[in-house]
Amino acid sequence: MAAFVVVEMEVKDAAAKDRYSRAAVPTIKEFGGEFVATGAWTQLAGEAGLKNGAIIRFESRDRARAWYHSTAYQAALEDRDAGMTCRFHLLG
Repeated sequence: MAAFVVVEMEVKDAAAKDRYSRAAVPTIKEFGGEFVATGAWTQLAGEAGLKNGAIIRFESRDRARAWYHSTAYQAALEDRDAGMTCRFHLLG
């Protein structure tokens, strides 16, 4: 069954966020992930969260977890944390 990584984010340092993106995107592809949607959220109900987001599809929950915990992705976390306030969720 497919699994989705849902990301909520707000940029706080554009240069660090760009470095993170350049490092992270190849790791997503390496684990078979693909971006389903990215951009600003449109709040339909409930409390507003972070302003932007992304949804990344993986073939399985195990594959999504393997990507997130991979050495290559973990190496990008310093730039992620410097560049964005974010939340990552795993669904499916």
